[in-house]
Amino acid sequence: MSAFLKHVRTWAMPAKPRCSPVFVVVLWLVLAAIGRAATAADAANGELRIAELGRCTLTSGQVIEDCRVGYRTFGMLNAARDNAVLMPTWLYGRSDELAQYFGDGKTPQQMVDTGRFFGIAIDSLGNGISSSPSNSRTQHGTAFPGYNLRDIVEAEYRVVTEVLGLRHLHAVVGLSMGGEQTFVWAMAHPEFFDLAVPILGTPRLTAYDLQVKRIMVETIVDDPDYKNGAYTEEPQLALANLFGNLVVTTPEYRNQATPRWKLDEFYRQAEARAPIGANDRLWQLRAIMTQDVIGERTIANAAQSAKARFLVIVAAEDHLVNPRPALDWAAAIGAPIYISHGSCAHLIMSCDAEAVSVRVRAFLTGKSQ
Repeated sequence: MSAFLKHVRTWAMPAKPRCSPVFVVVLWLVLAAIGRAATAADAANGELRIAELGRCTLTSGQVIEDCRVGYRTFGMLNAARDNAVLMPTWLYGRSDELAQYFGDGKTPQQMVDTGRFFGIAIDSLGNGISSSPSNSRTQHGTAFPGYNLRDIVEAEYRVVTEVLGLRHLHAVVGLSMGGEQTFVWAMAHPEFFDLAVPILGTPRLTAYDLQVKRIMVETIVDDPDYKNGAYTEEPQLALANLFGNLVVTTPEYRNQATPRWKLDEFYRQAEARAPIGANDRLWQLRAIMTQDVIGERTIANAAQSAKARFLVIVAAEDHLVNPRPALDWAAAIGAPIYISHGSCAHLIMSCDAEAVSVRVRAFLTGKSQ
């Protein structure tokens, strides 16, 4: 999924208090506790928050200066502080687009029950909300360092542990690039969470996946308006947008959704400028092309080294992320799977949302095997 289609409290004390010092201290502690509770409540209403992380050191040794990560929270932490469900953004996605997946289950999309779980929607590096080529003051544009999915996950881990103060997550649930991050989380922090739900993700890109991503990259860098990343006005990237629209569905879906006589209107919509910077897009694409949590091992050995229990969800006709590696991963550990056969393929939540959400909600609450 992508954005082709659709982040002082002031204390006034009297000059001459008539209260005893002990009373003042107690009053201050009570007010401070109320203030903390209010802050937690504010953070749980889905508003965008920005975590200031200082410097983020990348696996390459390079550093993102003034590293910032956006996030939104939904619901409340329980007393044990172990009911958090993290959801990273997909390719080009933003945390506000994830809000629809948190709630009380009254809509088909709501897969995380906020009456029971503390939801965290988090903006991946490079999406224009978190630190990105487009918004960095000191490393703007092509000066922004390249990063990979492990770097994205480590920044998210710092938000969860350093900013939100959590020592454990109940689950990580991700769609598309969020699904890839779910696999990375399972390898990078295997003891930190209990359940993993990669949806349309892969532990390692196939040759087909890499071919598709290369075309996505080339349609950006070869666009004359891209100007090697030194553009002063955002390029439209019409061909890149049209190709991106092509690979997220199936021929059947396009033929049904767009009669020939509506093609011109479709082209205008599909080729329109995306709400994310060209360099941001390119940096995220290059990051996703590094996805490989298997390395020199077999996929079975890699899967068996994970501690989290998995629910794997794929689309049978996915033209953007080949489902085979995720299915092989699930088979190696006996994890439950769901294969969607909807023609919308990678846009699974557009035509098969209820089937996906029902399974995710059941898995998160321990009601599925």
